Amino acid sequence: MIRAEDLIAKFQFALDNKWGYIWGTSGQVWTQRDQNNASREMTVKYGSKWIGHTVADCSGLFRWAYRQLGTDCAHGSNSIYKNYCKAKGTLKAGRRTDGQELKPGTAVFTGDAQEHGHIGLYIGGGDVIEAAGTQQGVIKSKVTDKKWTYWGELTAVAYTDAPEPKPEPGYAIVTGKKVALRQEPSTRATVIMRINTGESVKIEEAPQEWEYVSYNGKKGWMMKEFLNKG
Repeated sequence: MIRAEDLIAKFQFALDNKWGYIWGTSGQVWTQRDQNNASREMTVKYGSKWIGHTVADCSGLFRWAYRQLGTDCAHGSNSIYKNYCKAKGTLKAGRRTDGQELKPGTAVFTGDAQEHGHIGLYIGGGDVIEAAGTQQGVIKSKVTDKKWTYWGELTAVAYTDAPEPKPEPGYAIVTGKKVALRQEPSTRATVIMRINTGESVKIEEAPQEWEYVSYNGKKGWMMKEFLNKG
């Protein structure tokens, strides 16, 4: 199974690295030779801007991400909706019409009950990452856009419904990845150890933006911004 957050991270990678869009592709570099041999109207007209860039079409981006995460899916938004969604339904103004929450990592689709010609990935916070078209490439859009009319929870994806852990009184949950425990309340101070997200630390002292905490018998300073005290 793919974790929803890992799938989102692959789409974020494509967005951050300014991937382009070429119909029929799924994560390869577009070359001048490819452009010279292109026959599709939009590719002939706009594809040259993506020469030297990694490219994918809307469902090709899903296929690339799936393969990066050790599995595979169909290349085709309609096929993904029909064959790779374990739960599905309609959207209105970015909300599921069944009243349930739209989970990050859910695929969103354009179209009607018979045909879904375009697909994107809902990443949370009202945002979708999609390979939008030859002129735009991979972009971030809003799930409230009227074009998004259907949703589908993907069969290969594990969606987490568990609530965030609540710390016990006098403790805090580490919320950053590998957060430094330091000898003094300064980012220049010596690192005693690094503590993973989700671990619980006991609050010993709390001056300004730092907390003096203990963890597994060791005491030191940790920045408050990486602690959840509930």
